[in-house]
Amino acid sequence: MVNMQTDPYELLQIISRSHARLLKLLDGLDDRTASMDSALPGWTRSHVLKHLADNARAFDRQARHALRGRLVDMYDGGQTMRDLSIDQGASSPLAQLREELEHAQQALEEAWSLLTPEDWSRPVRFRNATVLDTALARWREAEIHAVDLAAGYRPRDWSLRFALHALDFLAARAPAGTRLILRATDHDVHNVLGSGATVEVSGAVRDLAAWMAGRRLDAHLRTTASELPELGPWPPDPAD
Repeated sequence: MVNMQTDPYELLQIISRSHARLLKLLDGLDDRTASMDSALPGWTRSHVLKHLADNARAFDRQARHALRGRLVDMYDGGQTMRDLSIDQGASSPLAQLREELEHAQQALEEAWSLLTPEDWSRPVRFRNATVLDTALARWREAEIHAVDLAAGYRPRDWSLRFALHALDFLAARAPAGTRLILRATDHDVHNVLGSGATVEVSGAVRDLAAWMAGRRLDAHLRTTASELPELGPWPPDPAD
């Protein structure tokens, strides 16, 4: 389990590098390739980019309202307006999407820079959690969607620290009625999730994290079952 709570400012440095990487990945794209399918079914790369920009603004909104002692929805207008913004914005030129993403990421990092150590524990509406939890969530968004862009960044490029964090966060996806054992073959990682009939899945730790995240693998995973078990849903946001 990765415990980032002791040093949120280190986490911000990590996220800042993830943000810079997202922008760097766009150097190899143009309007035509941005309009092509991403690794997410039903979304083009432009959909992913628009979502990443909107998501940064949403976490900026959570932080700034938290500083005022206010709880607000993740997205103004809820899930409906979130989806509409992505669908409409995905038709924008790549240059516009890049500029939007860059500005949104900068604004988010600026909002976080205003926080004192005590502010990170302020409550937010997102997941009924804290400002620090939104930073961890942004880390996941930036790293996982960087893979979804299908622009050269793969799960094998994730840091070990991120892969372990993703495994920890996604533990809730373990199938109901199953004692799921995740055993890494390249690091000393051995997670036991849930209860019931035992199924072991083994492989590189980053591939285990990619599988738990529902993403394409870089290498094959082994399992004691006839096939990889079907995972449960992504951990919900009860306050979305």
